[in-house]
Amino acid sequence: MRALTMLLAILLLQGCIATKSLQRDTLQSAQLAAQQCSETLIQVNDLIEEQQKTTQAIEREAKKSRAALTRPVQRDQACPDLRKSLRNKTVVGAVEWAMVDLGSKQLIAKARMDTGASTSSLNATNISEFERNGQRWVRFTLADGTEVSKVLIRYVNVRQASTNKDRRRVVKLGIKLGTISYVGEFTLADRSHLKYEVLIGRNVLRDLMVVDVARLYMLGKKPKETKKSSKNTPKKAARN
Repeated sequence: MRALTMLLAILLLQGCIATKSLQRDTLQSAQLAAQQCSETLIQVNDLIEEQQKTTQAIEREAKKSRAALTRPVQRDQACPDLRKSLRNKTVVGAVEWAMVDLGSKQLIAKARMDTGASTSSLNATNISEFERNGQRWVRFTLADGTEVSKVLIRYVNVRQASTNKDRRRVVKLGIKLGTISYVGEFTLADRSHLKYEVLIGRNVLRDLMVVDVARLYMLGKKPKETKKSSKNTPKKAARN
């Protein structure tokens, strides 16, 4: 009986020890978890403060930008270089009606503005050279079959995308675009496969016109053929 009592006492003592050990482990785990939560909260607070600083900085920059946008711009300060370049120039569309003075005939045709071309060009076929009064002349045919003869000024080499250099003859022609009259150099080339008989290059556009590629026929409708007048002598173009 005494032995049984002692055995029970030992078992109870071991149970108490195990319970206390379990409680101690649980308490340590709870303390560790609480410490980790505290550290996480500190990190979250730091992130929130940093985000608030960033937001405030963005709001300050946005306020400055809004103030700059609403600030009135003085006319004298608005794009001075652009205003200077547009001074005394006419804005033209990508395509305009042109009247080309060929001497014996006035050709009225749609002309494409091409800022990438150094010299203007006219559609011509059956091109041949001949001599008259000691000068070299060139004879060519227009799209409507009219034959024209002009003094040969020079030759230019034009590089084509699909071929080698194309040697072209150059003549001087008078041209009228809206109210602008000009005498400039034109290369003669077969443009029958192209949409426009006349191409206006930089040698005519320069110093006179600015091209708005989004617009068409800004200079007006198709002009009517007019009689020549000795009083209206077109301005000569600088040789390109």
